[in-house]
Amino acid sequence: MIVPFWEDAAQIQLRAAATELESCNRVTERHGIMLSQQDIQALVLGRLDALQETERVEFGGGVAKDLVLAFAGSAYVSQEDFVETVLELQDLFYEFKNESLEQITDDELIVTMRSLFDDVAQGDLGRLTEALLDGLGRHVRELGGGDDAADPDADDAVMNGYTLAAHRYDVTKWIDEEFRPAWDGASWLDE
Repeated sequence: MIVPFWEDAAQIQLRAAATELESCNRVTERHGIMLSQQDIQALVLGRLDALQETERVEFGGGVAKDLVLAFAGSAYVSQEDFVETVLELQDLFYEFKNESLEQITDDELIVTMRSLFDDVAQGDLGRLTEALLDGLGRHVRELGGGDDAADPDADDAVMNGYTLAAHRYDVTKWIDEEFRPAWDGASWLDE
């Protein structure tokens, strides 16, 4: 791609993100969801806000396209609330990535979010947030041994970021079994 010298990198990245989201309409229309130019603009700007709020840097089009494709087939979203739902999911995605110290891949997190959204939360974003972040907190407490009362010098957080980062763990086990439905082999991508 030849980049004109009069355009800055941020504008090019925004345009690339918008183009990626426009391409989603071919898939989402099968589920009765179409993204208008205003919807696409809202998602692109929402991504910028989410990245600034979570103090993250991201290259490429971002996670919005993956979230749009993953959640378009959910029975709990409709054309009227789809953009707002994706914006909230995007915020939750970046928040969880920060809290988990990047120990889970984007794809694994999106699959987990979709599964919890449909099965456990039944479309309730508050319950989805609770399931993800409580599962993370529970896992961190388990790693820390849970004996904070005996150690007066223990941090408020069970372990500091350095110690937590030193542990390699399976993030998929952070969620209780009640929050993690069995996989039946089907995928929204198969639709």
